[in-house]
Amino acid sequence: MPWRLQLTNHAIHSVSIIDGHPALLATWIDPDRVVYHDLMTGAPYGKQICRPPEIEDRHSTGWQSFVGELTTPGGTFLPVVRTQHLTIYTTDDGRMRLYHVGDATLYLDDDGDEIALDSAGATHFIALSLDRCLGFVAALDRDGLLYLYQQHLLLGAFDLNLTVPFDLRPAIAISQGGAVIFVTDGQQIVLTDSSGQTRQVIHPHYPIRLLACSPDGRYLATCDLETGVIRVYHGEVMALGYQRFAIDLVTEAAQIQLMTSLPPLSIAPGALAIDNRGVVAFAMSGVICVSDLLHMDQLPRSQPLL
Repeated sequence: MPWRLQLTNHAIHSVSIIDGHPALLATWIDPDRVVYHDLMTGAPYGKQICRPPEIEDRHSTGWQSFVGELTTPGGTFLPVVRTQHLTIYTTDDGRMRLYHVGDATLYLDDDGDEIALDSAGATHFIALSLDRCLGFVAALDRDGLLYLYQQHLLLGAFDLNLTVPFDLRPAIAISQGGAVIFVTDGQQIVLTDSSGQTRQVIHPHYPIRLLACSPDGRYLATCDLETGVIRVYHGEVMALGYQRFAIDLVTEAAQIQLMTSLPPLSIAPGALAIDNRGVVAFAMSGVICVSDLLHMDQLPRSQPLL
């Protein structure tokens, strides 16, 4: 199953694993251009240009037509679409859309009814995630506070004791239903839930570049900024279970093209995703790679002393 493919000569923006028949890998090679491949085989499955119309009114027919077409070839709504002026997060059924319009301005479109979310004094949201099942929203502001919303209702702003440095990338990964939320400031990872209560904190020995979790919250994947190691934790206990240098996974994967080149050894992955089966997808420079936990080094889980 492991495969690799060179799509471009520049950095890839993001990758998403899309469930379906077949499951797809959606790869954003430009801000407005996404290509699809069969997740298991790497076979091409089409491409799409997602360029918004020059319309400011999001209630207009033209805008609604645009967002209604932000789907994969299988008909699944794309989880995140970034345009020049805003970022669009969409639930699986397409009935809810979260618009992040710069700084701390958020709007939730609930089946055509758009409501501004209460930012409660936040000045800039630097990381954001939407639960694609129930529309639960988690947003991290520049002061390290986590804002939680149940659809359009603000549940609160919670201090997770995070410090957001300017040289690291904070991130949020949220499971379906919002039962499990992982938040990182690049130096630590906090496991919390929809009540905002901290359940566990770990301080990895490496700076965190990327963070992603499986939809069920069972797996948490990270990428090391300095060495390019991909690590997968058991999400429910935050225990490290698997790891491997990303470049080793790329080298070992089947080469789909006849003519291709490996990414530079000095480049760390710039995009990362993981699904409920432990399939890991990532991008290094212009190369995408799909592998799984069976091709990573498994670490023994600690057992309590008797």
